[in-house]
Amino acid sequence: MSIYINPIANGITVSLMIIYLAFIPVLIYQYRKNGTFLVRKNIVLASFAVYMITAFFMTLLPLPSIEAVKNMAPIRVNYHPFLFVKTFLNESGFIWNEMGTWFRAFCSPSFYTVAFNVLLTLPFGVYLRKYFNKGLFQTAVLGFLLSFFYEATQYTGVWWIYPHAFRYPDVDDLIVNTLGTVIGFYAAGLFDKLLPDPMKDKSLKTEYASLLRRLISLLIDSIFVNIVYELLRVVVLLAAGKKENTIDIVLYLISVVIIFILIPCISKKKRTFGMTILKLALRDGKGNVPRLSGMIMHNLFIAFWLNVAVNIIGMIDNAWIIIFLQLVVLGFAAALLIISIKNKRVTYFWEKFFDTYMKADL
Repeated sequence: MSIYINPIANGITVSLMIIYLAFIPVLIYQYRKNGTFLVRKNIVLASFAVYMITAFFMTLLPLPSIEAVKNMAPIRVNYHPFLFVKTFLNESGFIWNEMGTWFRAFCSPSFYTVAFNVLLTLPFGVYLRKYFNKGLFQTAVLGFLLSFFYEATQYTGVWWIYPHAFRYPDVDDLIVNTLGTVIGFYAAGLFDKLLPDPMKDKSLKTEYASLLRRLISLLIDSIFVNIVYELLRVVVLLAAGKKENTIDIVLYLISVVIIFILIPCISKKKRTFGMTILKLALRDGKGNVPRLSGMIMHNLFIAFWLNVAVNIIGMIDNAWIIIFLQLVVLGFAAALLIISIKNKRVTYFWEKFFDTYMKADL
């Protein structure tokens, strides 16, 4: 059984890396289309990705070296259907009318290898029925095609990367995997109420801009700030031929002004890049585009508290200044937390002060 642990671990690791890379783009897409983060749908999508990648790895790993495969004798393919039944009866010691042989038989490789192949595609049947709305026949066909892909990958030596097959392609695997998918189809019906239902996720077309949506917008703007900053550093370094921390701080502040002040000033809707991508906009208390001075003060405040103070700390050598800036950031966070707890909701206290409010475009 230990041979399954490594492929499972690798599959989960790779899946989580893909989910991590896709997380922000998916959030942006869903905020733009639905106005909210679809929790249940994302759980289903993430779990499906983990399952598909892990299942594939379990049919493939561990990978030998190409040299080792060259030295291997060619593997014979099993074209005889239901050979696994004969193998089980011959090798497991199973006797149907002797209960004492059952446990030993079910612990033998001739049984748990087949059971593994059933379990391998059982979740696929669940996903097809519950989340892709497939009928029994479609589920069986897709389960067969998935198994055929696994077997073809093995038979071709991972699509001719290897000189020949190094795992055992087996027609019985097609049968058992398809059976597992069909069992999964029926299991989805039995456990339907226990499975997350993406249909319960609702689009939220409201002007309220959630904290997560604001933070992603800020993250995008911070990326643009760093791009502009690095470009300016290259220009200055080529011109001056030396690097100084003071110059770095000045260049970073210039980059912040460009992204948070200059770009919104020249844009029609007074937005930063992040606000445009997340479909956010600043409004005054009457719901109109705010005054230029209010927008500038609002963006400078956000840029300082949530961007400059954090990033510039790494550019400063003076310990006292670093401590001061850290205390400033902690003070801001504490004020936000205390006021939000008092109001029983996330309260952006500076918005009222500047008469500028972050809203979502409908």
